[in-house]
Amino acid sequence: MTASFMPCCNIGDPKMNSQIDLERRTFLLAAAAGLLGGVRPAWADEDWIFFTNGTLSKEAPGDAPGLYINASFAMNLPSAVSESLLRGVALYFVTEFQLTQRRWYWKDKTVASASSTKRLSYSLLTRKYYIGGAGLSLSFASLEEALSVLSNIRRWAVAPPDAITGDFQDYQASLRLYLDRNRLPRPLQLGISDWEMTSDWISLPISPSVVAP
Repeated sequence: MTASFMPCCNIGDPKMNSQIDLERRTFLLAAAAGLLGGVRPAWADEDWIFFTNGTLSKEAPGDAPGLYINASFAMNLPSAVSESLLRGVALYFVTEFQLTQRRWYWKDKTVASASSTKRLSYSLLTRKYYIGGAGLSLSFASLEEALSVLSNIRRWAVAPPDAITGDFQDYQASLRLYLDRNRLPRPLQLGISDWEMTSDWISLPISPSVVAP
């Protein structure tokens, strides 16, 4: 019986880490040069994050009292973004929620708001994708698996139980998911319009069941 062995990467090897850092810096400089040249890729006009469904509901048994969101988005990364991820650029995705009360006599009142940030990264050493932040620390063998977790929101507490009182039709629940472009490396921020990934604000339906007694 013949055994074969693959050489193992030494994560602490300074030569390998130096080579990875050099490749990442070279990529960022090349990206900056291309963006400064005014080249706008074809995917820039596409919607890469869009809302599919979602609900605002009261707590389930075992949850702390409050209003919770379950929502799903469809998410795909443009080729340039996924290439940047593979080159070591971390991507920060932000989910934002706002609950407002309409008032005919004054501007709308913000009753509650919430924000959650998750970091998506890729390790050249382990060949795995990682999601961190918002209480998560997960690893994935494929990008598809990582994006599935990023784009699905489950039991997210966003408001106190008495946030909605009176007529529920006077309230609007809004949600959006987007890539935080301000946290990209500076060279990529120079072409910031080409990294527009957002669902824009969408309106969640509000049912009478969430109204506080």
